[in-house]
Amino acid sequence: MKNFTKLFCVIALCLLGLTSANAKVEQVHATFQNPTNTNTTWDGETRTFTWSTTWYNQLRNIGLPSGDITKYKKLVVDCKMVTGTQFRILFYKGGSNLTLYAKDGVNEFIIKDELEALAPNDYNEYLLQCDEICISGDNGTAPGEAIINDVYLETYNDEGEKVYATFENPSNTNTTWDPDTHTFTWSTTWYNQLRNIGLPNGDISKYKKLVVDCQMVTGTQFRILFYKGGSNLTLYAKDGVNEFIIKDELEALAPNDYNEYLLQCDEICISGDNGTAPGEAIINEVYLETYPENESVDIPDIVVEEQPEKPAGYLDFTEVFPDANPRLGVKMGNGEVVVGQRSKDVIAADLTPYSAFTIVATPGLKMVLYMNHEVDAQQNAGDYAESDAGKYVFLEVQADENGMCTVDLTQYNEAKLHCLCLPWDNSNKGTVWYLLLSDESTVGINEVTAERNNVFYDLMGRQVIQPSKGLYLVNGKKVVKR
Repeated sequence: MKNFTKLFCVIALCLLGLTSANAKVEQVHATFQNPTNTNTTWDGETRTFTWSTTWYNQLRNIGLPSGDITKYKKLVVDCKMVTGTQFRILFYKGGSNLTLYAKDGVNEFIIKDELEALAPNDYNEYLLQCDEICISGDNGTAPGEAIINDVYLETYNDEGEKVYATFENPSNTNTTWDPDTHTFTWSTTWYNQLRNIGLPNGDISKYKKLVVDCQMVTGTQFRILFYKGGSNLTLYAKDGVNEFIIKDELEALAPNDYNEYLLQCDEICISGDNGTAPGEAIINEVYLETYPENESVDIPDIVVEEQPEKPAGYLDFTEVFPDANPRLGVKMGNGEVVVGQRSKDVIAADLTPYSAFTIVATPGLKMVLYMNHEVDAQQNAGDYAESDAGKYVFLEVQADENGMCTVDLTQYNEAKLHCLCLPWDNSNKGTVWYLLLSDESTVGINEVTAERNNVFYDLMGRQVIQPSKGLYLVNGKKVVKR
């Protein structure tokens, strides 16, 4: 059982340079002090460690770092066994530990490989949350004695830190994960994600590379999803070792807002191929690697959209329908639904008394309106098209260059808005700032929209640059062009 007594000590750090000018290997050497129990002794002059029992025989290593040890590639233990054949090296995380064994001579442990072999499902937690490394007598033989010539951790050679992914059983029945064989299977083309445990959340701009080492058993590829809110950017891993330079890959996919995924990434996961199912892949390893100390890149700051001034003379939707409670002013660029949830929560506002419904949004923002139909929160628009054709009105609308979009409500005998949402489109992101209503008896509309005279919209709310004969909306009013 681990001795939790906290020891105050002097940390001895020795940074050893290599002959190569480019190599940047750093070594952190351990020092020791007298143990706090009577089962072990440490002679600082002869560097002799002895233990008299098989348990409670730990010698604390002072100088080995606590917490994140992912930047360290190797643990080296140089020792001479005087009595017995081995002793233990304990990697602690909380009250649990993973145990390696040092024998006579120079022992070189590749930390990640050794810990993964011991705990394939959660070794990454020990790399990220190691709170102590210490040596301990052999738990099978006592008494024992060893001369400890040196103990040190060594960083990766001119490389960045590596953070390895581990996995857990998925929460749906469309995927399976076998930790013994590292096999990932998926049975459907969608909803087939396997969550990665251990990959960091939030700012991932310090990571240069994502490496996915895999073997395809069935199919040719699977997806790597970088999530931010409800939207994602997708890379594809094929058979072999896939090395993705993250900034370059994400910028190619989303040149206007890739920085948001680097600065606000809340999950990275693997997912089955959305074109082929079932599928199977052996995932040897997945890890993120930071930029080396001598290399970095500039990531543009996230530009937050400035809220426009609310137009005067309109009725405010949120005041007319306080119970509808739409979510407005969603943070710029997160791709989430702006009114209701992405699952299309029902709003059910009766707009029949009003002549027009106006949306003030990010210029060019595409939106979807569900009119005159009770929306199933779990059903997608495409599902409605097949099962409920003709029973609802599904409007695709888009804000113009001024961020305005108007829908004529007089075309309906009964006009009920059930939901407003964004399409599932990673290139279409923005904010809905205001929902406004027009009534033919409302005063001030013409004055407010005077600067927008002669702007024509069809009955779907789309701007018409060169209107021909027909019925249009101009300044919130129906106009017949002859």
